[in-house]
Amino acid sequence: MPETCASCGATLASDARFCHRCGVPATGPARAPTEIASTEPANILGDAMRGSLPPPHLPEGTTLGVYRIESVLGEGGMGVVYRARDLALGRDVALKCLHANLASDPEVRRRFVREARVLRSWRHPGAVAIFDFLEHSHVLAIVMEVVDGENLAQHLARWRGKMPFDQIRTVMAEVLLAMDDAHQSGVVHRDLKPDNVLVRLENGRLRSKIADFGIAKVVEGTTYTVSGALLGTCRYMSPEQVKTPSLADHRSDIYSLGVTLYELVTGRVPFDGSHFSVMMAHVTNSPRAPSKLRPDVPPALERLILDALAKSPDKRPPSCTAFRERLLDAIPAGAPDDRASSPLPDLIESDAGGEMVLVGGGAFAMGSAKREIHVDALYVGRTPVTNAEFAMFVDATAYRPTDAGAKRFLAHFRNGKPPKGEERHPVVYVSWFDARAYAAWAGQRLLTEAEWEKAARGTDGRRYPWGRIEPKATHANFGRSHDGTTPVGSFPEGASPYGILDLAGNVWEWCEDVFDEDFYVNGPTVNPRLGLAPKNKSGHVMRGGSFVYDARALRTYARVGFDPHYRFAEGGFRCARGVTGGRK
Repeated sequence: MPETCASCGATLASDARFCHRCGVPATGPARAPTEIASTEPANILGDAMRGSLPPPHLPEGTTLGVYRIESVLGEGGMGVVYRARDLALGRDVALKCLHANLASDPEVRRRFVREARVLRSWRHPGAVAIFDFLEHSHVLAIVMEVVDGENLAQHLARWRGKMPFDQIRTVMAEVLLAMDDAHQSGVVHRDLKPDNVLVRLENGRLRSKIADFGIAKVVEGTTYTVSGALLGTCRYMSPEQVKTPSLADHRSDIYSLGVTLYELVTGRVPFDGSHFSVMMAHVTNSPRAPSKLRPDVPPALERLILDALAKSPDKRPPSCTAFRERLLDAIPAGAPDDRASSPLPDLIESDAGGEMVLVGGGAFAMGSAKREIHVDALYVGRTPVTNAEFAMFVDATAYRPTDAGAKRFLAHFRNGKPPKGEERHPVVYVSWFDARAYAAWAGQRLLTEAEWEKAARGTDGRRYPWGRIEPKATHANFGRSHDGTTPVGSFPEGASPYGILDLAGNVWEWCEDVFDEDFYVNGPTVNPRLGLAPKNKSGHVMRGGSFVYDARALRTYARVGFDPHYRFAEGGFRCARGVTGGRK
């Protein structure tokens, strides 16, 4: 008769060491090691296990207890992670199996069982849940929840090495909350780094979960710790881990989180190089100030990072709670949740004149591949900035560009004034820098490329702002190279789903982003923005087509790149602002 858990009553597999539902250790007679199921793949594994070497991967279909291997999710220096099916509970799980050279080490096996007991008693929403542990002659495996998404290192790479501060605030605050709970429960991670933080999009917000608790303790002191697999870990090790690993406590985790925060802010770790040089640098060298690598780092955030990287554990933030409080103070909260109960007005009047239309926050399909992207709510200019509006800015500020192409600035103006009768035409002969200067004066900003596309495309994936109907003369000003611009708002039939006008034709519109095809296709999925890159040669993004271009340029996903200093008769812009006011 199958044995049941004494705590929750769940049916236990014959080889279970712990209840897979509640984690209480199984009772009853001594158990045999996990048996390999008599499937064909399992027989292959069994044959290998009777020899001297196990297979490098468990074949698909292999069954370990109640878990059936389905595919490989990933592989690293310590082992292989599989997607498996829990046949008892009918759910997908992740199995992290240590490499055979580690699993065959008696000391590793002893530590594995010890850490399993500790970790099985602790859970937190901000940590990957651990369900079970498996031990076989050649297999040591942790059974965990499956977290779809990517790790923080991969997410950071999408941002070209420098995450937006609001995302850093969100991710690190959640990580610190989870680690504070772990430390209060006596659990020290010992291997905190971006590779061990999983991130995913949940209801339009970035969420994080910490993985690989206890692994570093299991392999500590083995040949693994001097192998190439440890290089990533070395970059995040505290000085005390280098000198006396057995004495490392929760303050060592705080140092590793300081290294992680340094990397999220600057795009690089404080120390890099060979194993030995990196470890010695953690002990003896001072890190370069983050502001030297990213000038816009808030001073309070820089102080926090450097305090967390103090060589002496006593000089670091004393707890993850203290670390988190300083982080939240150093990076002020952004706009309120888009889902707040108080509704936002659909239309507002901007301080600089002109109407601005609400584009609600949420997901939309971006690009020809219709990749799902989330952007926060914002207000967008109903029409592009006009000659008259830009002239007010020039009169008020005496703005004059000084770059090499400055002679083309407002080349269509006469004696500093717009051509008579064209006051309501979109301003042209303005560079990306000119457009940003106007936006800053008006208390606004340029749209990111993703924001522009959502404003034009809505949430139904349409090809043109007005829908899927091919462009007609009543939709937009296009394909008329000799006729020039028309007054803004002249084509109401071409309005976008939000009622925004002139997002197709008339003039190309500058966006905030650098033109980068890979970033557009593979970049972040939450509020993507690729800022000014000094060595960029592809220019900045312009959207919407113009009076010269044909219908293909009017598509909501059509995009071109121009040098940010370029000024021409078809180049204009419109502005945006956050829902709480200002440029955010």
